[in-house]
Formats: sequence, C-alpha cells, structure tokens
Amino acid sequence: MWWGVLSLLCWVPLQAASLTMETITVEEGQTLTLKCATSLTQNASLQWLAPSGFTIFFNQHPALKSSKYQLLHHSATELSIRVPNVTLQDEGLYKCLHYGSSVRTNQVRVIVLVTPLKPTVEALVLRRQNGEKHVVLQCSTERSKPPPQITWLLGSGMEIYGGLHHEFEADGKTCNTTSTLIVHSYGKNSTVHCIIRHSGLQGRKLVAPFRFEDLVADQETASDAPEQSSLKSQAPQQPTSMVSMMGNSSIQEIDEEEEEHVTQDPDLATEASAQYIGLEKRKSGILLLILVSFLIFILFIIVQLFIMKLRKAHMIWKKESEISEQTLESYRSRSNNEETSSQENKSQTSQPKRCMNYITWLYSGAKTKRKENGQHWKLEGKNSRVPESIV
Repeated sequence: MWWGVLSLLCWVPLQAASLTMETITVEEGQTLTLKCATSLTQNASLQWLAPSGFTIFFNQHPALKSSKYQLLHHSATELSIRVPNVTLQDEGLYKCLHYGSSVRTNQVRVIVLVTPLKPTVEALVLRRQNGEKHVVLQCSTERSKPPPQITWLLGSGMEIYGGLHHEFEADGKTCNTTSTLIVHSYGKNSTVHCIIRHSGLQGRKLVAPFRFEDLVADQETASDAPEQSSLKSQAPQQPTSMVSMMGNSSIQEIDEEEEEHVTQDPDLATEASAQYIGLEKRKSGILLLILVSFLIFILFIIVQLFIMKLRKAHMIWKKESEISEQTLESYRSRSNNEETSSQENKSQTSQPKRCMNYITWLYSGAKTKRKENGQHWKLEGKNSRVPESIV
C-alpha cells in the first residue's frame, strides 16, 4: 500500500513536468500549422486532439471525416497538421499526446485575430440659438477582435483620444467600435484623420481622413438646410444613433456650459466630449436602474394580489366544503330517522294483522266444528227414531 502511494506521488510531478503549453496567434483567413515532435523512437504514437476533444489524427490516420484538417508530415518522431482558412470557430486549446512508456501532453492555445474593417468618419453639425455651431466627428469600424485602438490626428500633428464605445456582436467575440470627437472651431482648410491600430494589422494602420472644406462647401450650397446636417467621408453608414444621441435639448444645455470653459484647443474639446459620454452613460445607468426597480415593484404588487385572490378562493372553498359536510350529515341523520320510524310503523301494523288472522282462524275453526256437530246430531236422531217405529 505504501509503495503504491509513493509511486503515485512520484508519478504526479512527472506528469506535470511532461505537460507543456504554447500559444499561437493567427489572423482570420490565414493557415494554422500545428507541429508535434518527440524524442521517443521505439513504440511511440502521436495524436492530435481538437479543442472539442475529438481526435484529429492518430499517427497518419485521420479520425474526422472533415477535410478541414490536413496532414503535413508524419514520422516516428513528428506529427504535423495544418488548418487552412482559419475562422473564429477554430480558436481554442489543441493537445498533442505522446504515447510511449509514459504519456506526455503538449498543449497549444490558438488565438484567432479579426482585423477591423476600414473606418468611416461622419460629421454632425449642431447649431445654437446664438448662431454658433460645433461639429461632432464620429469614427466607426466594424467586426474586430480584440477591440481596436482609435485615435484622432489633427492637422497640427497632434494625436489625441476621443470618447470610445465598444458594442459586441451576438457571438460575444467580435465587436464594433466607435470614437467620438467634438470640434468647436475649425478652418476651411483644416483636416483631421481617424487612425485605427490593431494587433492583427502587424504594425500597420487604417486611416480615414476628413476635410472640413467639404463640410463648409456643403453648408454654403445648402443654405436652407435644417439645423442639423451630417456628412460622410467614406462608405454610407446609418447615423440614426448619432442623431438620437446628439439631437436633444439636454445636449444643447451641456454645450452652452462648455462654451464658457472650453477654448479653441482641440485637446480640451476632446476632454469635454469624454466627460459628456461619461455623463450620458451615468444617466442611462440610472434610468435603467429606476426602470428595473419599477418593474420589480409592479411584479411584487401582482404577486401580492394573486396571493390574496388565492387565499380568498381557498376560504370560499373551505366554507363550501363545511356546508356540504353539514348538509350530508343532516341528510344521513334524516334518512336514519326515517328508516327507524318506518321499521316501527311496520312492526306496529304487523301485530294487528296477526291478531286478525288468528281471530279469523279461530272463527273458521269454530264454524267447521259446529257444522260437524250438527251433522252428527242429525245422524244420531235418525238412528234413535228407527227402533221406536219398528217396535
């Protein structure tokens, strides 16, 4: 027993030492190569396991019917496979098992990167009652993993951050990212660039420029345009969220307060935009909390009313059951009394009938005896008279 325990304690560290971990990062659409090598040459077998736990290859024999996994090389010391056109579903932990005198495990964690699409820049012009205006720039990019980094490069060479917002898709892995920048003053020849950085770009950048001269020309041509107008510098997008977010009176009040403290420096304007986004998030959180509390309160009232109605129905049912039991008992007692009275009446009526039957029987018996005696007397009279006549 002690020998088995000692061997088990020695075997656990050996197994822990034989387990290795490796991380591979690959972009979506590229080819993933997995290599498993061992120093064992005699009676050794190699096996690749998918993240789902199913066997991909056992030595040179494929275990899955899918042609997604391809065999690159197999020998007594190496088993290499590849996965072309990698997708997010291929992400996970792959395992290579070495079967020999002992079992060794090599683990490879595969991380799939999704590079963002080319960004688009939208401009929304907000006018005030005093005639002044400012521009809200929004740079958006879709479907990236992990979330990208977005900055704004001003015409003076200054690169700043704007308000950042990530919205994850249904798969929970890829997200759509938006950065917002508020510009209070600009010139006709001013230019701003939206810059996207991502680990999948390998040092490259995605840049979307925006020229304010296009915005000025658009305002000059549309003299009778509404107070809020939008302009896009890239492919068209849906600005509904931008309009709903920025086109209300509360934002105009915030802009009037910022007018007293914000100068012509774009960096300060960016800080104001970040504060505005944080304030909007707080307001939305408070409204959500109030709505949830109100729904819980309404649900509590409905449950209480249901419980009261259930109690009332139970009381009515209980009273009806008691009344029905009392009615049943009274009916049973009445039926018992009627049975006993009927039996007594039967016994009382049966006794006079018996007496009458007995009297009738006696009367009929006496009558028959009288008849018999009369006939006997007649016969005796006849017999007595014959001898006298003869004499």
